Amino acid sequence: MEQKDLREWEARCIQEEPPACRAGCPLGVDGRSFAQAMAKEDFPAARAILEKSMPLAGIVARICEAPCEQYCVRKNLGGAIALGALERYCVGTVPVRGKILRLPARPKKVTIIGGGPSSLTVAFDLAKKGYPVSIYHLDDGPGSWLRLLPEEEIPVAVLHEELQRLVTLGVSFIPVEKLDGSVCNVDEMDAVYIGMDDSISSDFATKIGVPAPKTLALETPGWFSGGLCGEDHEYRFITDVSEGREAAVSIDRFLQGASLTASRLELRQGRTELYTRTENTTYLPRIHPADSVDYSPEEAKQEAARCIDCQCLECVQHCVYLDQFGGYPKTYARRIYNNSAIVKGSHQANTFINSCSLCGQCEKLCPNDFSMADLCLQARQTMVREDRMPPSAHWFALEEMRSAATEGALALHAPGLAASDVLFFPGCQLAGIRPDQTLRLYDSLLKLNPKTGIWLDCCAAPAHWAGREKEFAEFTETLKERWIALGRPQVITACSTCLKMYGEHLSEIPVESVWTVLAEMSAVAQTEPLADVPEMTTALALSDPCTARHDTKTRTAVRSLLAQIGQSLAPLPLSEEVTECCGFGGLMESANPKLAQKVVEARMQQTDAPMLTYCAMCRDQLARTGKPVSHILDLLFTDIAHTASEKPVSISERRVNRRMLKSTLLARYPDQELPEKEPWEAITLVIPEPVAAVLEERRILTDDIQRVLFQAGTSGKCFAHEEKGIKIASAVLGQVTFWVQYFEEGSAFRIEKCWSHRMTIQRGKS
Repeated sequence: MEQKDLREWEARCIQEEPPACRAGCPLGVDGRSFAQAMAKEDFPAARAILEKSMPLAGIVARICEAPCEQYCVRKNLGGAIALGALERYCVGTVPVRGKILRLPARPKKVTIIGGGPSSLTVAFDLAKKGYPVSIYHLDDGPGSWLRLLPEEEIPVAVLHEELQRLVTLGVSFIPVEKLDGSVCNVDEMDAVYIGMDDSISSDFATKIGVPAPKTLALETPGWFSGGLCGEDHEYRFITDVSEGREAAVSIDRFLQGASLTASRLELRQGRTELYTRTENTTYLPRIHPADSVDYSPEEAKQEAARCIDCQCLECVQHCVYLDQFGGYPKTYARRIYNNSAIVKGSHQANTFINSCSLCGQCEKLCPNDFSMADLCLQARQTMVREDRMPPSAHWFALEEMRSAATEGALALHAPGLAASDVLFFPGCQLAGIRPDQTLRLYDSLLKLNPKTGIWLDCCAAPAHWAGREKEFAEFTETLKERWIALGRPQVITACSTCLKMYGEHLSEIPVESVWTVLAEMSAVAQTEPLADVPEMTTALALSDPCTARHDTKTRTAVRSLLAQIGQSLAPLPLSEEVTECCGFGGLMESANPKLAQKVVEARMQQTDAPMLTYCAMCRDQLARTGKPVSHILDLLFTDIAHTASEKPVSISERRVNRRMLKSTLLARYPDQELPEKEPWEAITLVIPEPVAAVLEERRILTDDIQRVLFQAGTSGKCFAHEEKGIKIASAVLGQVTFWVQYFEEGSAFRIEKCWSHRMTIQRGKS
């Protein structure tokens, strides 16, 4: 990823956009954080938030007209948060913080004519940056019209306290009479600001001209003016303060010889890209002070608690993966960029990159279409190309894919036919998890169209998900060649992932969902497989596979099938276009099995109804929670239905089931030879359930154990503990070394332990 790519990705995420209240504040006060602190009764923290953005907070917080409130997202849900009243309560309750930090003194001096709010703001901001500032004021002291306000608005003690803070920053207050000569002829000043919100400056209005609207610069270089809004302005005070701040920015730039306009941020005037969902926000009326003036501590807390804490986080709130790593897409883009920029050392984002399910839900939920799936997939592809992908990340899933495409593969026309109109492509997971229902579904398709062939294979999705572009291209090319050899028929698949892979990467092959075919045929006549299906009474929650997210046709067809058999559906949040992944997609389970389990558990907690799906892998993944989950074929083929409480099929059983299904189909063809069983397949294993659970977790197949024991038996290479009869056998299978600890029980082997490592042991010379 290049820097420009990072910037493009970051720009799509709007989480760091300011909340509307902050965008509507001319000073950029973080009203959201302020309200959150007030709601927690952390009043010192709340005051610290105000002083971070407010000049002379004791004054500004008391009389600010609070334009931020007109932009508050809660405005139509009980009334805007009373930020103005809360600010007044805060500064009236919490004493001034400690000494204000000031940068080292600078040599250039700033002169300010007038002591109104804009002038005091210029002095505050520039004095903090180290500039010596002199304010020329009328005889009664700085403050201008602020001194005329009632005591309940600005107590005299508060005004004095804030002016003293300016003095501690190095600001000098000088009566205007001591300003020698006409103000327009002073040559010793490095920069001059004329505050028009003070009667002292009114005489200069016609002499100095009109300041530039954004920079407040006058025609004479180094001269600036602001505070022009006047008494008839809706937000007279805070606008004057804002102009003072903008003038201070311009003066600082001028004194440093920088452009007054380059890369300068404009006031947002309430504009923000931050999206906040409010559909489920409870209506809460605004809290008004009981004495009609000031809040009590409890009233202030309650009013602040009405803040809905405007955030986007649409993706994070609905994705266990994104929530798990403690950030949001913009920070994740930076994390991935930093990870790829490391030449040597620890690539800490590898697990994060490989844990994404690539399901695309985030892009659908994001108002700005940010796709973590695309970002993580691109990162994986880069890591593979640069030989930086950890070999263990997706190893087992890729081996499963290769096995399904070799020992489990089969492509034949219907028995007795030399050509096919269509090919049934069930997908490697349905074939491995439900071989009996796969065969019955094929037989039903044969009844609909006798010229239906069968194609057992893998769509190579694991290679695509793993970022292995070269291997994926080789697999898809092989798939295309097999399809051409079979006469280029239409393909019908029972797997949404296969349908997606074909549609996106093998567009020359016409492909259709089996559920669409069945729904269309059954709508015409009560044909297989809907004949004699009993009407269902229990409502089921239908979980769409994430790969059907953009496949409206298939999702509609499934619901049509269910309606035809009378199956009612229970509501399930986040279905159809915003459905959630089962934890298998994107090889999440392979790279981060603990996270995949959290994903499954979160999905199942969304409903009390039994779950239903039309993806074999979704069915088994969801069933890992122990809750009832059915596959749609259990409803269509009730005579061979699996119970909803059935445990998931193990990885070893999936491998065996594919071989069994292949042999069963080949037995229908007199001219086809059945594959011979390997000699190691004859070995009988006894595996206690706790051991089987460990094998599943460690991705160790019974095939692997049988191979190891077979090699040990033929070579005699095993270690034995004669006293207890414990034996340990070891063998290198491919790139993995396996160890098996076992007892011999007659002709069977009782497995006690098994472990493996992706390494080869270099044996020394004897």
